Amino acid sequence: MMRSIGFGLAFFLVLGGCASAPSKPAPVTAKVVVDGEDAPHGQLPTDVRPTEYVVSLSIDPEAERFSGRVSIGLILDKPRANIWMHGRDITVTSAKVLVDGEPVGESRWEPVLEDGVSRVAVSEPVPAGAATLELEFNAAYSSGLEGLYRVEVGGAHYVFTQFEAISARKAFPCFDEPAFKTPFRIALDVPATQRAATNTLLVKETKGAAGSKHLEFAPTEKLPTYLIAMAVGPLDIVEAPPIPANSVRTKPLPFRGIAVKGQGARLEYALKHTPAIVAALEDYFGIAYAYDKLDIVAVPDFAAGAMENAGMITFREQLLLLDPATTTELQRRGFGYVMAHELAHQWFGNLVTMKWWDDIWLNEAFATWMGTKAIDAVHPEDKAPMNELHWVENAMDLDALANARQIRQPIESNHDIENAFDGITYSKGGGVLAMFETWVTPPVFQKGIRQYMADHRFGNATYEDLLAALSKAAERDVATPFKTFLFQPGVPLLGVELSCEAKQAPALTVTQSRYLPLGSKANRGATWQVPVCVRYEVKGKPKQTCSLITEATQSVALEGDACPSWVMPNVDAAGYFRFALGSDDLKHLRDKGWAKLSARERVAVTDSLQAAFHSGDAKAEDVYSMMPVLAKDTERTVMTAPMGMLSDAWLNMTEGDSRAAVEAQARKLYSGAFQRLGWTAKAGEDGEKIILRAQLAQFLARIGKDPKVRAEAAKRGRAYIGTDAVDPKAVDPTLADTVVTVAIEEGDAAFFNTVVTRALGSSDSTVRAVLMGSIGSVKDPELAAHARALVFDERVHLNEIRSLLGPQMTMPETRADAWKWLQTNWKRYVERATEDAAGGAPRYTASYCSIDLAEEVERFFGPKVADLLGGPRTLAIASEKIRLCAALVEKQAPGVEAYFAPKKAKKTGAAKN
Repeated sequence: MMRSIGFGLAFFLVLGGCASAPSKPAPVTAKVVVDGEDAPHGQLPTDVRPTEYVVSLSIDPEAERFSGRVSIGLILDKPRANIWMHGRDITVTSAKVLVDGEPVGESRWEPVLEDGVSRVAVSEPVPAGAATLELEFNAAYSSGLEGLYRVEVGGAHYVFTQFEAISARKAFPCFDEPAFKTPFRIALDVPATQRAATNTLLVKETKGAAGSKHLEFAPTEKLPTYLIAMAVGPLDIVEAPPIPANSVRTKPLPFRGIAVKGQGARLEYALKHTPAIVAALEDYFGIAYAYDKLDIVAVPDFAAGAMENAGMITFREQLLLLDPATTTELQRRGFGYVMAHELAHQWFGNLVTMKWWDDIWLNEAFATWMGTKAIDAVHPEDKAPMNELHWVENAMDLDALANARQIRQPIESNHDIENAFDGITYSKGGGVLAMFETWVTPPVFQKGIRQYMADHRFGNATYEDLLAALSKAAERDVATPFKTFLFQPGVPLLGVELSCEAKQAPALTVTQSRYLPLGSKANRGATWQVPVCVRYEVKGKPKQTCSLITEATQSVALEGDACPSWVMPNVDAAGYFRFALGSDDLKHLRDKGWAKLSARERVAVTDSLQAAFHSGDAKAEDVYSMMPVLAKDTERTVMTAPMGMLSDAWLNMTEGDSRAAVEAQARKLYSGAFQRLGWTAKAGEDGEKIILRAQLAQFLARIGKDPKVRAEAAKRGRAYIGTDAVDPKAVDPTLADTVVTVAIEEGDAAFFNTVVTRALGSSDSTVRAVLMGSIGSVKDPELAAHARALVFDERVHLNEIRSLLGPQMTMPETRADAWKWLQTNWKRYVERATEDAAGGAPRYTASYCSIDLAEEVERFFGPKVADLLGGPRTLAIASEKIRLCAALVEKQAPGVEAYFAPKKAKKTGAAKN
């Protein structure tokens, strides 16, 4: 599943988080004893296991409730009078346990714990062996974006599902855990005029009662409950050409796109470009896609970015409904990467499933890593490895916190399940996989992955199974060093010192500790077993040396009979660590080696330098003096690195004339590049330039305060909004969010109200995303209050709330009022928002930067977080970030002020800036 994981990924990762129930959360429940037996917290007992489900649901999207029957084949290892399972917010009207077709005593359904743990109580013990559990039930559609929920579009209702992680229990009684993989036979009774889809092909359709039809679908392969999916409504179902057979898959694969009525034609791009990704993944795994068809479904209100349901992948609309005339380059890349991520799950997660949520990294880290590999094979022009590095470095920022979790985190409550879907699981996990792939070599790593897949096909596996397969393929111990990253939080910091003693071969002394930012209370004393490759130059000849760093201090011998002229401690930025060079070695790397570094290496040097600033080990001048060099780089990711540095200085470390000097520096560094690119993409222009144009325009308008850029942006924003209707073709689509935001800032209340009207009246998910984000970015106090009030407008989709409230809570001009608003309206917010949005609310405050505010946030959320899914860790992280920001400002702001102050002093002689 592609989720919003809260640390600034690209467009396609910040689409939104996976949702659960909107109002009455159920994360932790006190111990409950029933008939002398403890109700199970966490995992269910394993002495009762499902072997097959037959699920029949009656779904009318226009009704308020749905009903159903489920028959579950069971194996009991011992006699039982309590059968523990899951069902949440479901009314069970009949329960029977059958052995050889005959009822065993009298059975009743009883909800026990608030998180959905329930029991079937049988008046006499069910004997060991095979049995069948039959349940009839009904329930209201979920009002959140999970379980079986309704969406209204154009006056018509649709029903969609989102079951990961623990929401299948809201659609039907089940054993809602990943270890219980069984086949499912699904039948749906739906209105005769509507269409439906689920994980497998439709095999039989018959006329039902009272204007309905009965649909029976082929049995699934063995699946856990969280991978079951359904869609019902007046759907457009577009039959695409089957994905051709290849050397791995011997049969063509049926392939369809599904959207709400009237949107099917917009699936053309996605349907055209998905098959190549399927083929790339099959080629890597050497295992055919395992399911009987592939549907890709555009869901209009969807909390996650996408969800990997077996054979029926669901997406937010703006990832699939791509109009070539108005689609942005980020959307196009977002489609490709998210599609690759979700398709990779058809192997990692679906074909081989973790046994419990503590190994969710086996799904998400692998899909993150494999998605990059697949897109790089199909679309090398997208520079997926550069994006991967950006995500990994963002994960390092999260991993630097004292409250960071380890990749494989013990699951002690539903809080922990929710928290497991974060940047540590996805991007740290993916970065560590990439590091060990480099260490053992890609062919060997691939061999281990293929063996792991073959050994556990259609079953479950644990981290031990994976590491054993990799160690066997590598013919060395991969498990021991890998586990040093898997079972402890933190980013290794490698201090690297070059030694060139007379009559001795050159060597590096590598000292490791845990990287910590200023103000951290964590222990620096952690160590890892770190695969490290060092690149250097001796007498003009390139050299490379690799070693496994296992000690707190370790010497690494280098090749050559002379001292290297420069040393790069992280070849191709493949290692999950930061490094610190001595001042002379850093100077030599900048002066002599910089032009010979790869783009990823230049990014890694920049990240380590910025990290040193945040840890207090580098002065402001050391970091900010690199900006002109970086801004001239030919690689977009390197070139734009100073934008974040200047934004930080503008936001928290300067004010008055010094802040104006930051703005002037922003214009000086980037105005020329933007003028060369212009406002409109040229024919055949590559995607990197298109994205760079958007970054430059936004940065110059928002931080640089460039009057010419702002004037032109406002003009184009008004053209986008149009006189009578939105005109997306009036503006380069990649610039739309910037120009509309500036147009609102430069406009009046009437224009703002027009934008709101256009947004609420649009059925185009891409247009709505642009307009909602721009509305949320308004700074005028009265209009900002209007923007916040829209959170409670029923015309605003649940997955749009974050677009409105997020900017309000983070912009310095609005965050004080927004924070007061959230506190005042907290009860309404929890009732309106999805469960994970409520639990994630402390994240809104993470950009605050004073001890007083940290204490205020703690006082407000502290009594509440135990009842908010994922809330305790979310609050702890937000509070820590606020305190770390305050510590950084206290230490480094004077240096930043001093760096920019001379620019102000020389202003009379440099007025052109």
